[in-house]
Amino acid sequence: MVEYAENTRPDENIGTNPDNNLVFGQGSSYGAELFAKRKFGKLNGWVGYTWSKTDRVFEDLNNGDPFPAKFDRRHDLSVVVDWTPSKRWNFGAIFVYATGNTLTLPVQRYFLEGFVTDVYGTRNGYRMIPYHRADISATFFPKKNDTDRKVDRRWVFSIYNIYNRANPYFLFFDNEGDLLEGTLDIQAKQVSLFPILPSVSWNFAF
Repeated sequence: MVEYAENTRPDENIGTNPDNNLVFGQGSSYGAELFAKRKFGKLNGWVGYTWSKTDRVFEDLNNGDPFPAKFDRRHDLSVVVDWTPSKRWNFGAIFVYATGNTLTLPVQRYFLEGFVTDVYGTRNGYRMIPYHRADISATFFPKKNDTDRKVDRRWVFSIYNIYNRANPYFLFFDNEGDLLEGTLDIQAKQVSLFPILPSVSWNFAF
C-alpha cells in the first residue's frame, strides 16, 4: 500500500523526485454482507447491510501502529421499498446509512514566529458524523389512447433528503479574531451538500 509521508504535501518534490513524498506499508480488509429481497406482488424491495473493517500498517506512519483507512466505513445500510397499487401509480422510498469517513485533525496548536503551527493526533483518529438520508418518489402513468400506444410517458414527483439531513462533505478550519490582540479563535466547520430537494419531471420514450 502507498500513503503520503508525515508532514508532506502532494506538491512537494515535484522538481526532484515526487516518490520522496511516499511511504509504503500493508493493509487489510474484511467484513460481511447481508442481502434480502422481495420481488413479487404489489410491494417489493430489498435490504442490504455491510459490516467491514479496513486498516493500514505503515512503519513510518502513526508510530507504526495500525490506523483505519481513509474510507473505512464500519456500517453500511440500504433499505428500498417499491409499491405499485395500480397500473397508473408507483411509489418508492429509499433510506441509506453509512458510518462517517475518517480523517486526521490537529489536537494542539502553538505560535511560532507569529504563525500558527498544528500538532496532529493519531492518523485518521477522528471520524465524521454518520451519513444518512431518506428519499421518496411517486410516479404517475397517464392513460394511453389509440394514438400514442407506442409512447411511454410518466410524471415523477420526488423529494431528495426528505428530513433535510446536513450530511458532512468535508471539514475546514476557520480563523476569527486577531492573534496579536489575543482574540484568535480557530474553529472546525462542516460543509454539507444537497439539503431537501423536491422535484417534478415528465419523462417520455418512444
